Amino acid sequence: MKKTKFREEHQKKYPYPRYQFRRALLRGGIGFLAWLLLNYEVEGKKNLPKEGPLLVVSNHFHFLDTIGPIHTTRYPLEFINDAVMPMAPGKLKFLPGLWKTLRIRQGTANLEAMRAAEAVLAQDGILAIMPEGHAHKPPLHEALPGAAFLALRLGVPILPIGTFSEDNWDIFGTLRNKKRKARVISKIGKPFGPLSAADGGNRPSREDVERAGHEIMSQIAALLPPKVRGAFG
Repeated sequence: MKKTKFREEHQKKYPYPRYQFRRALLRGGIGFLAWLLLNYEVEGKKNLPKEGPLLVVSNHFHFLDTIGPIHTTRYPLEFINDAVMPMAPGKLKFLPGLWKTLRIRQGTANLEAMRAAEAVLAQDGILAIMPEGHAHKPPLHEALPGAAFLALRLGVPILPIGTFSEDNWDIFGTLRNKKRKARVISKIGKPFGPLSAADGGNRPSREDVERAGHEIMSQIAALLPPKVRGAFG
């Protein structure tokens, strides 16, 4: 009974969807800038489920990779993002705050963010997360535990998206030096899962989380050029 009440309280605190007008404006702005400044291709839209619950996962080679799920899906997304954002320019670190993301700090328990994420998915919501945790140069890294833990605990389908820019998102440098727009492609894979713990329960072991994390990254890797797949090639 206490657990049910606890879940209900978090669903009231994090109703899905939230901030629809604000996020629609931001999505429109992202779409306009992508059209204006980028040669942005999207493949695999036929793989998009019509409704949730759904966990959207993607790679994170650049801080701008986060626009991939927003620009390609049109879902009322909730986002989990790194509160520190070490690879993002200081002047742009305010952007997740505009979307009102669920922010986490790497290396800490992040109980509130995890409970919020569970509340979103429990309401048949759609949650996006970068399993690697923060932006880094290619190739792909191993997943941190968060995405795999959520996938196992809640047993929701998972949608992989691979986003890659052969110009490393160097928007203005490409325009200036190559006299063309920077090329970006997002490939939407087929949903997979739900994943489950070896014992069939919702308390995954460390081995369950590692196995699920590897499966998630392998599905993302299949959507990226071979040269950036790393250990998942």
